[in-house]
Amino acid sequence: MYQQLIPMSLVLFLGILWRRIEPANLPPIQVRAVLGTLVINFIAPALILEVLLASSLKEELFQVPATGNATILTILLLSLALYATLLRLNILSRAQVGALILASAFGNGMGVGLPTVSALLGAGQRDIPVIYDLLAAVPFVWVIGVMLSAHFGTRVTGGRLGQELLRLPPFWAMAIALGLRFSGIAIPDPIMKTLHLLGGAAVPLLLLMVGMTLHVGRSMRWGLLMLVVGFKLFLSAGLALGVGHLVGLSGATLVATVLTAAAPPVAVGVALCDRFKLDTELFGTAMTMTTVLYVVLVPWLVTWLV
Repeated sequence: MYQQLIPMSLVLFLGILWRRIEPANLPPIQVRAVLGTLVINFIAPALILEVLLASSLKEELFQVPATGNATILTILLLSLALYATLLRLNILSRAQVGALILASAFGNGMGVGLPTVSALLGAGQRDIPVIYDLLAAVPFVWVIGVMLSAHFGTRVTGGRLGQELLRLPPFWAMAIALGLRFSGIAIPDPIMKTLHLLGGAAVPLLLLMVGMTLHVGRSMRWGLLMLVVGFKLFLSAGLALGVGHLVGLSGATLVATVLTAAAPPVAVGVALCDRFKLDTELFGTAMTMTTVLYVVLVPWLVTWLV
């Protein structure tokens, strides 16, 4: 099963390689910004439209988000309680608490979960990470995640956050797709093929971006990193498995949901740490460690669940 992850790992490695050698003197942060703009404005909306319009999922459109929201909310509350306690004991700084909450609670379902699910379970299950991300993870990150980042970091006014959220093309793609799906309007085949062509670029571009983000900080704070690993990889997976069973998920759909819930920290966390002056190095190191462990442990998890 590890062989199925080799192509994904190689593309991820190319992103890491770019970070090291900077071809054509293009720094990874600049390349990542360009790729991110491309993904947000064209690739992700196309993928979302294709997945939601072509998907045969029915009950899962409600079961997967329900599982995701319950899992994220539980991890968020537990991590907030733990890290806030360590803050009051003067063990952590506010900047560290903000970074650790982002790393522990919010996963990279599209960036890492989607390629992993596609590689291990087949393209037929790639709907799950997209639905999980759009209807659970993304709203949490851009609302609660931003509010917590502002609270623990540099306090800024958040009046424009809602406006920025509404300007994101993926949200409009989701609204349009759900509207068309439930209205029963047929989409012409050439349009669906175009969406498929554009959406197919999502996996390699997202992996390149993640690879360009990974790094190890100068000081490996192992205790803090192990807390993130525990929350993100193990507790998130266990909660998603339990809640998924309760809401009626089973088979490959349940496995895909668990893999998405356990995905490493969301890449946008780096930008949030930079913007609100949280501990970006700590977040980046936690993201790197959890990504490596995720790739190593996921095939075993799939074998155990299946």
